[in-house]
Amino acid sequence: MPGIRAYWENDTRCPIIADHMARNRFQTLLSSLHFVDNIDLSDRQAEDKCWKIRPWLDMFRKQCLDITPDKHNSIDEQMVPFRGTHSPIRQYVKGKPHPWGLKIWCRCSSCGILKLVQKLLEHQIYFVGTLRSNRLAGCQLEDEKSLAKRGRGSVDAMVEKEGSMVIVRWYDNKFVTLISSYCGTEPQDKARRWSKSDRAFVEANRPYIVKEYNRLMGGTDFLDACVARYKYHMRSRRWYVYLFWQTITLGLVNAWLVYCRDCKLLGIEKPLKHRSFQAEVATSLILVQSQRGRPALLTVCSPPPPKTVRPGVPEDVRTDQIAHWPTKCDTRGRCKVCKVNATTTL
Repeated sequence: MPGIRAYWENDTRCPIIADHMARNRFQTLLSSLHFVDNIDLSDRQAEDKCWKIRPWLDMFRKQCLDITPDKHNSIDEQMVPFRGTHSPIRQYVKGKPHPWGLKIWCRCSSCGILKLVQKLLEHQIYFVGTLRSNRLAGCQLEDEKSLAKRGRGSVDAMVEKEGSMVIVRWYDNKFVTLISSYCGTEPQDKARRWSKSDRAFVEANRPYIVKEYNRLMGGTDFLDACVARYKYHMRSRRWYVYLFWQTITLGLVNAWLVYCRDCKLLGIEKPLKHRSFQAEVATSLILVQSQRGRPALLTVCSPPPPKTVRPGVPEDVRTDQIAHWPTKCDTRGRCKVCKVNATTTL
């Protein structure tokens, strides 16, 4: 919904949220959300600009795996929108959909799944990316005019003296300059392109570095699109709260992408859509501590509320072996499986 208060308003009331927590209580908890004690400045470090959210980031990183990066993932920047002025890490990145915000780095696969690792070693990173022309000082690549005379698909490359980097300039319909630490121009293949002058498709030579860039890049952009699709609509002056919301949203989107991947491997034709999956997760988290039976009704109310049965614990929570264990009660009830025998076990 476009605002937090809409979940409690009469016209747009959401019962599963409004019946389990009052609006004022939710806003009080949200305004009291802190990760360090502001009175105790012992945790504050001058060189650490993220000290206000450092305990949460450290806990988040401890849950990650320490695996070796491979060539099938890409690292790209992601902007967390924030236009407030009280932030030591706010940046302005020209050309982004949200130019003002908090920039973080994401390591994603080509399908958008965020890969969580504790650390990245410098010698284990395989790099491929675009390069701006103003950062080519001292690199004597072929001039763009002479490269264009050679025709579509022409390429020029240079290798660093130490042999750790290769820079490739390729002419398609426009010029593009790429840099990589593990791939260059060979082996080349053919790319199908549309020619405006001939009004037909033509084949142009494509360097291997361009093929790798097109294969790897785009995962972070797809992740950004999934995050923005059902994004939180909460505003705050505290910049570190936006990072907290971003990590929660990334975890939810990542779970949905992994779920879609597993459904594809298992041959499930119609997996849950993003909105339905997010609603299932929210319902399970809200009802994880719910009790069976009818909710208590107010003695004085006009008109009396309807006598609705409170929903039980969701099936996925009952069988996950984490959030629900068998408990004994004094009164007998019907078995949920056979519907006939009475039992004292919930």
